[in-house]
Amino acid sequence: MNDCLNRRDFLKSSIVAATAGSAALAPSPAAMAAPAELPGGPLAPARTTLPQGKIGGVEFSRLMLGGNLISGYAHSRDLDYVAHLMRRYNTDAKILETLELAEIHGINVINSWVRDGITHLQQHWKRGGKMKWLAQARVTGDAGFDQFKQAADLGAVGIHVTGDVADELVRRGEIDTIARTLDLIRARKCVAGIGAHGLGTVVACERAKLNPDFYIKTFHSHDYHTAPRPDETGDLGRYDNSWCKDPEEVAEVMFTVRQPWIAFKVLAAGAIPPARGFRHAFEGGADFILVGMFDWQIEEDVRLTKEILGSLKRTRPWRG
Repeated sequence: MNDCLNRRDFLKSSIVAATAGSAALAPSPAAMAAPAELPGGPLAPARTTLPQGKIGGVEFSRLMLGGNLISGYAHSRDLDYVAHLMRRYNTDAKILETLELAEIHGINVINSWVRDGITHLQQHWKRGGKMKWLAQARVTGDAGFDQFKQAADLGAVGIHVTGDVADELVRRGEIDTIARTLDLIRARKCVAGIGAHGLGTVVACERAKLNPDFYIKTFHSHDYHTAPRPDETGDLGRYDNSWCKDPEEVAEVMFTVRQPWIAFKVLAAGAIPPARGFRHAFEGGADFILVGMFDWQIEEDVRLTKEILGSLKRTRPWRG
């Protein structure tokens, strides 16, 4: 009996102590509510440079910063919490820090959807940042082009119709709508591109001689655990697990394309290590790679890009 009581007393005292310890370690409500201080003042000086190429006469770093991780588009298969985690990590202060780190390590362009807004980029510019903006835009249901006009008005140097929209327009036989986006973008003095997930979109645009200033096309190997099976034939994969169903054919077709090619989803949304994904993209013919990066990945990704560009075995001529 005494043993039982002693054990109960011990458990009670342990629980009380643990609860008290947890309370002591927990941040106060005031501390939790305090926002992170936003970076201020001029940007730090550049630490390194990156090789660059040209699109429509505009110079871009061959490694470009993707906007998905900042906006929370995780493409995380069935891990539903990842997008929420990304949004919580990428606070206003962290996004500004990411833009600064990218620029001081030689990345001079970010690609993002115009409807996500560019408040952080505008703050970066006010601090003296020179980061260029390639904007994604969608044609609205009534063939409206308001997103393209908005991107130009906000300061984009280049604009492209998104891959999902271009793919659908090609499927519906409305390639003339894609041509109209190019005309509108160029009328606004921006470089004009076409996005694609499906290779058929590039083939159709080439056949129609649309002649964009650049293509932005998905490209990655299938050398990863959740790569699509042979029976999964969609452009995006049944479980959001593939964005380039035919990498070998993509490389063959893009070899004949004379416009600069920006490859995106080169890491299959984080499933492929950068050292392998970057090399596959550049050796497969891409002129630029678009990569979503957290702040702590930037320096290493820049180092890898420079190392890979210095040791390429490439057959497609540089187009940008």
